[in-house]
Amino acid sequence: MVPTDHQVTEELLSTPEEPVAASEPEDLWKRIRSGYQLDLDNLPDAVTKQRQWYINNPSYLKAVFSRAEPFIYYITDQLEQAGLPLELALLPIVESTYDPLAYSPSHAVGLWQFIPSTAKQFGLERNRWYDGRRDVVSSTKAAIKYLSYLNNRFDNDWLLALAAYNSGEGYVSKSILKNRKAGKPEDFWSIRLPKETRNYIPQLLALASLIEKPSAHEIELPFIANSPYFEIIEIEHQVELQKVIEVSGVNKTLFHRLNPGFRRSTTPPIGQHTLLFPLENANSFRVSLETTSQKDWIPHTEYEVIAGDTLSQIAEQFDTPLSWIKARNHLNSSLLKIGQILLIPHDEGTMTIASAGSRFENTRYRVVSGDSLSGIALRHKTSVKSLQLQNGLSNDRIKIDQYLNIRIANNQSVDENLRRLSYKVRTGDSLYLIAAKFDLDIRDITSWNNINPDNYLQPGQKLTLFVNRLRI
Repeated sequence: MVPTDHQVTEELLSTPEEPVAASEPEDLWKRIRSGYQLDLDNLPDAVTKQRQWYINNPSYLKAVFSRAEPFIYYITDQLEQAGLPLELALLPIVESTYDPLAYSPSHAVGLWQFIPSTAKQFGLERNRWYDGRRDVVSSTKAAIKYLSYLNNRFDNDWLLALAAYNSGEGYVSKSILKNRKAGKPEDFWSIRLPKETRNYIPQLLALASLIEKPSAHEIELPFIANSPYFEIIEIEHQVELQKVIEVSGVNKTLFHRLNPGFRRSTTPPIGQHTLLFPLENANSFRVSLETTSQKDWIPHTEYEVIAGDTLSQIAEQFDTPLSWIKARNHLNSSLLKIGQILLIPHDEGTMTIASAGSRFENTRYRVVSGDSLSGIALRHKTSVKSLQLQNGLSNDRIKIDQYLNIRIANNQSVDENLRRLSYKVRTGDSLYLIAAKFDLDIRDITSWNNINPDNYLQPGQKLTLFVNRLRI
């Protein structure tokens, strides 16, 4: 039928409705569910038993979900951009309970629990200033790269890839080959794996199934917004972290929680680094960064060069690496001029992270006859290393009538980085090697364990260590 003029006019005047764009889910859990790729049907008993454990322990779920909140949006977003299953956003719960300072006896560290060799393989830097395994941004990028590699290595079988992430690709490959030769199935549920790995996959699948259908299992998920929790700001030069906290107005505990990769009170003196800020604090820091002189961001000593000075002598005088002085002063050579002002960067010691309610008592102690640094440390419930740092001592020698500054935590203080660790002595271990491994003093180890430093350690012997997690 030919349309009338009236019909044509109506069609011309009418505005076609534009398609409504699908809105982003406000709830992050919904977004995670939409990106599931693993098979959650017909789950074996190992998974259903683990799921029931989660259901019977709601306080555990509440704790890990709360700990995950600052990080899980970023991790979900990065996984989605890489095309990986969004169930993997739950993997740090299994790995580290979403604690970026988590440390295992096998020396695995961070949200993604990288051991030193794998961290190095995937480009995570570690030095006295910084540990990339604890850096949420750097470690997440490395984890995605590693997981993608493993998935490709095991022909897109995510369960085998995850098993390899936990126990090593060599172990999984050998188990598959053994089953292949015996004519047996080669899937995750059929091959031989360490007990830890056999429990590892069910833990992840159980979490994924709970989040897929929380009401079916009578659990309530906390609301987590599908929006960024933090903003990433790149810094081109060294900054003192306490000054960053002050100018940005960020809560100190939260700042260190978001930036656990830094092991000292300043960022590294060389290279570009990133700082994470809650959204409400990011802009004030950015403005200060743009309007404040670079030299005002880092504690330093100004030194005027005199006749006869050399750069190496100045570095030795201030116990500061030559490379730091050159970097801080943008020197391309070691040539100096009389009267030249050098900025000598300070090493302010290891950064401490304490709760907002923490309080410390400072006291001065006069050394008397018979005193030793280890005895004073034991008497005041501190460590020899702490006394050395507080008083600028390069060794343990002290003199009668010398005054020592002693900073003591009172009963209300909480050092969030101090961890009690049970260490099993291995063949070839010595007190010296153990102290070096955990950045401890031998006298502290012998005091904690009531052992004679002259006696040999025995393989299998257990030692109690109090370790600062930022130093390991």
